[in-house]
Amino acid sequence: MDLSSAYARYLKEEKGREDNAKRLASALIPPSMTGFLEGGPESHTAALETLEWLTGKPKATVGLDEESLFLSRGQVKLCAPVPLPGKIYCLAVNYYDHSTERIKDPEARRKEVERLKDLNMDVPITFQKPPTLAVGPEDPVMKPRNTERMDYECELGIVIGKKGKYITKNKAYDHIAGYTVFIDVSYRDQDFPQDVDYGMYKRDINWTKGKGMDNSAPMGHAS
Repeated sequence: MDLSSAYARYLKEEKGREDNAKRLASALIPPSMTGFLEGGPESHTAALETLEWLTGKPKATVGLDEESLFLSRGQVKLCAPVPLPGKIYCLAVNYYDHSTERIKDPEARRKEVERLKDLNMDVPITFQKPPTLAVGPEDPVMKPRNTERMDYECELGIVIGKKGKYITKNKAYDHIAGYTVFIDVSYRDQDFPQDVDYGMYKRDINWTKGKGMDNSAPMGHAS
């Protein structure tokens, strides 16, 4: 659905906005999820009003300029649901089974999981991907020439749609706009320490190079 065009028609027909319906619609429900999230509660309310209005208007199929309000799946290309997000934070080794998957003996693995739980770690290991790496579910994932160990992990992407700092746990969900499929693409021969006698290579992972090459943050869902 072209929600912005539908809202413009709703404003004209239901609210009497003859002259500025399209301008108001482009401001409150812009044709970009980033702009829509910036609109906050006002944009969310406008979207709900439009959907409710359309439910009772089965013959409302075109916008103010006779553009179609509804498009079939074959008429559109799915892009990243949030293009150029402000930040992309990723959690590394974000569950116990993942952190112990190299331990083959079941009993040894169970003991290591229990040991990790007893540490009571509350600061996650995080890394960032540049926002420009975000692409949609139909875009290509490119293999750089300098890697022979390209890898991927399917993750749950949490879209933060409301600003805040020092947010308490019981209010965290108030800041979540939605969820999406997120693919963490890695280049395993670029991010792990090199076997040379140099301290930083031995202690640190090169997250930026190993996780941050072009198109390495696909997101969204293709039905």
